[in-house]
Amino acid sequence: MGVSFTSVEANRTFQDKVRNRFRYYNQQALAPVKWLAYTTGQTRLVPHPDRMYIESTNMCYLSCVMCPTGRKEVLRPKGFMEFDVFKQIVDEMAPHVKATTLHIWGEPLMHKRIFDMVAYCRAHNLRSEISTNATLLDEKKAQKLLDAGLDAIYLCLDGMRPETYEAIRVNADYAKTNRNIHRFIELKQAGHYQTYVNLQIIQMQQTLGEIDEFMQSWQLPGVDRINVKPFDSWADQIEAISELRPGQAATAVKRYACPNLWYHVHIYWDGSIAMCDRDFNSVFPLGNVIDPDGSVRVMKNWNGPQMQTLRRRHVTNDIHDLAPCNSCSEWAWWKPTLFTSQGNRPVEQGESQRLAARQVDEHHNGTPGAFVALADVGFGEHQTTNLN
Repeated sequence: MGVSFTSVEANRTFQDKVRNRFRYYNQQALAPVKWLAYTTGQTRLVPHPDRMYIESTNMCYLSCVMCPTGRKEVLRPKGFMEFDVFKQIVDEMAPHVKATTLHIWGEPLMHKRIFDMVAYCRAHNLRSEISTNATLLDEKKAQKLLDAGLDAIYLCLDGMRPETYEAIRVNADYAKTNRNIHRFIELKQAGHYQTYVNLQIIQMQQTLGEIDEFMQSWQLPGVDRINVKPFDSWADQIEAISELRPGQAATAVKRYACPNLWYHVHIYWDGSIAMCDRDFNSVFPLGNVIDPDGSVRVMKNWNGPQMQTLRRRHVTNDIHDLAPCNSCSEWAWWKPTLFTSQGNRPVEQGESQRLAARQVDEHHNGTPGAFVALADVGFGEHQTTNLN
């Protein structure tokens, strides 16, 4: 008698759960080591990062007003990460990191092998996430992402009116994007997929009047979270973007070393390592994971001389002439604790406080539908390049 497909899948799922649980406890055991490395200012022998950000591509066809890519400010060469390079990165890092986000700058659905990337992460028990503007997320791509085993998706829809959305997401079509998102949710529900769906609107001048309606209208079965993402000026490097801020920027009282340099690694499509997404033009290069012989090594660069120098400058607060760090407030949005690297974003202005308070109140009082919350995605569990 043959073994049924259902029993094989059930056994595989059980094995995955066992492996994931083992990995979780192993990472929890190492969490104090990472925290100690950060709090004591260790710059050389830093443990594996918690999270990887892998730029599948820095190509995008939209011209979003709040995005350096959309404003043609990302001047690095354009391209797509080679799948073989991606596989070698995952092979090395999957046993040690909690998750990987398959985008930094650019639209990940433009990479023809994004589905293979997701499937490869799944095969290596590595949590995979993407953020997408959803304009390319037709039914075929949606089904392929779900079948590949995508763990989480950030669906970005800035506005409840075509005129609002299309003025922000230049070259996008509101009706098409809205339809794509609804269909993705329907497919998830129909197939009983476990992909975590996060609907997101960025809090900016143009969207303030539509946020309440956005939160109400997207409380649907299959939507796990609705984020009102605080405005991000990308370290105030681009004046035209900074002017979109819906209020006064928060001012941090006391500077401390950016946790990002101890907890997250950012790898651009060509293998170059960046300090974070704020350095979208690689002004401060930190090496390349691709060696001259074609082999790929991430940890060699994670603890390489350039990264050591950067960490040291943060520990000693020698960043007055270090761009973009000297104009960035991202570091203040989270601070690791003994057992977690997830931080809490500060609220920038009164409207955010009102929204956050109402959202939490509704959640605790049993409001049906998705959990709605002011985005706490910073450089904690999820990164802020959820613009796409």
